[in-house]
Amino acid sequence: MRIVLKMLMITIAGVILTSCAPKHADIVVADFGENNITLGEFEKAYAKNVGGIEVAEKDSIKNYEKFLDLYVTYKMKLRNAYVRDYQDDEELTDELNDYKEKVGVSYIEEKQIVSPGLKRFYDERSEEVRVSHIMFKMGADKDAIQKEAEAVLDSIKNGKTFEEMVQKHSQDNFSKKNDGDIYWFTAGQIIPSFEEAAYSTPVGEVYPKVVKTKYGFHILKVTDRKPRKYKVRAQHILIKADGNEVNDSTETALAKATRIHAEIIAGADFDSLAREYSDDPGSGAKGGDLGFFERRQMVQPFDEAVFSMKVNEVSDPVKTRFGYHIIKLNEIMEYPKYEDENVKLKDMYKKSRYQFDYDKYINQLKDEYGYSLNSNLLTNLGEKESEITLSNDYLENEKYKVYKDSVVISLSSDDYAVDSFFEYLLSERKYENKALSEALLKSGAKEYGNQILLKKKASELEKTDKEFASLMDDYKNGIFIFKLQEDEVWNKVKIDSVKLREEYEKTKDKYIVEGKVNFNEIFSRDKSKIESYYQMLKDGVEFDSVAYKYTERPGFKAKYGRHGFKDASDSELSKQAYTLNENDYSDIFATDGGWAIVILRKKIAERVKTYEEALPELSSAFQESESKRLESKYVNSLKELYKPNYFYDELDNAYKAEEK
Repeated sequence: MRIVLKMLMITIAGVILTSCAPKHADIVVADFGENNITLGEFEKAYAKNVGGIEVAEKDSIKNYEKFLDLYVTYKMKLRNAYVRDYQDDEELTDELNDYKEKVGVSYIEEKQIVSPGLKRFYDERSEEVRVSHIMFKMGADKDAIQKEAEAVLDSIKNGKTFEEMVQKHSQDNFSKKNDGDIYWFTAGQIIPSFEEAAYSTPVGEVYPKVVKTKYGFHILKVTDRKPRKYKVRAQHILIKADGNEVNDSTETALAKATRIHAEIIAGADFDSLAREYSDDPGSGAKGGDLGFFERRQMVQPFDEAVFSMKVNEVSDPVKTRFGYHIIKLNEIMEYPKYEDENVKLKDMYKKSRYQFDYDKYINQLKDEYGYSLNSNLLTNLGEKESEITLSNDYLENEKYKVYKDSVVISLSSDDYAVDSFFEYLLSERKYENKALSEALLKSGAKEYGNQILLKKKASELEKTDKEFASLMDDYKNGIFIFKLQEDEVWNKVKIDSVKLREEYEKTKDKYIVEGKVNFNEIFSRDKSKIESYYQMLKDGVEFDSVAYKYTERPGFKAKYGRHGFKDASDSELSKQAYTLNENDYSDIFATDGGWAIVILRKKIAERVKTYEEALPELSSAFQESESKRLESKYVNSLKELYKPNYFYDELDNAYKAEEK
């Protein structure tokens, strides 16, 4: 019984000890004052500092310890900033809000528009759809045209066939003869609103709304959808149909193409036949090779044939407006991974889809915030009483004074008056000194309204987006630390001219004006030649004469090999010259790409700088030294105040969380 009780007590104690042991992330690695730094916080900060968790995991305990020292100091400074009420400092708050607004707008555009839009664009481009449409061309009365299109769509919904309505109503004469078929396409090849409708419609169904584009109004039907062949590589033999005959007066183009096709099927070499017979001068000489190409880059009959073939398959003769083609499909390129296609796609996305996605997101914000624009006010402001330009002078205009407090844009929670609108316009160079008109004001109001909406969304991001909240927290901490450095270090550094003069006298040997040399050179890439030139000098020939005749350094013959004044350490040439006495020449020595002899014409020896010359370096060194002293003094005061403790042994557990 006692054994059982003892085992029970041990078990209970074990449970208690286990439950009391801190979780991995809650292990305290340092404390200061009443503040703890946990292992979880340390791991996150360290990984962020070194560029990611994979790098952090492989790092050494020694580096962990160094970082912990720095991080504790950083945290003590932040704590001190809050004690000083920096969080209530109006100037710092304004700076933070300004940054939040600017960064928030860019963050929204990237996270809410570009990133999801780009991924959706990539996913859609992995498929291709085939669509037919009924088109109503754009005209002056847009509303009437739209109503006509909607009436036709209603008739289809009520039982009329799509094909019947194409023949009766479509104004696209090119596709009408094929029941509205506009062929296969993938994302990025058609107008965005058209693509959006097509990709959201099941095969065999009609999109339930009329689609508006710059060309008019469309009713769409998706007739097919399949995985996309990203790119194909093919070769072809073209037999031109020139009237009814080709090259041979007794053989028609089709008959000739059929004969060549039969030879290929029987085992003849496609490349050789293409070089012999193809009427395509561009590809014929290359065995008919067309390289890689995408859907819709070739004429439709050719495109239809090659994208329905299998690798190594040879087509029957295919007729296009160019003649008859025998096609061989050689390769199908797989659709790239998102990471590999990202950079190329981003440029394509920006050109074809971004504006559509941007406008769509702005419309969502308009609904979310109850946006309204006072168009009548803009019409009134844009009426021309005389030729008026958009400039600061307009602010003295009587009409502006009457309307400057009138609301031009409203949200559910805020109103924006004409004066703030004109302040925006005058800050944008593209509107500066432009003639004031209703069109200009409406264009400007659209951009101004978009900025209002994005800034409004940005002001709320911290509450809804953890990543953005973390970014803002980092920036806030940064401006607090910067303010502390100003208050405790930089603003306290005082330049003392007496101390600077004393420092100069003690350390002036460090401040040197480098020596200079003026020299001429004889240069050759051939050692035997330079040796013969050296012998000429030995025989008494003037250095300038030898240099003028023989030096091989480009541009230096006419200058007698003269280099002019150079710093003594500028090159191997100047270093050699500095070792000489004036008008003495050197031995032969190796230099860049060859061999050289130099003669010293003039030497200016190195010297100690005067106090005035050394002053900029002295001041800089003094400020650096004083900054380090003040920084050390401030950090020591924080340590005295908060008395930090460092539990380095706990760092052995870093990035080794228990497996669950």
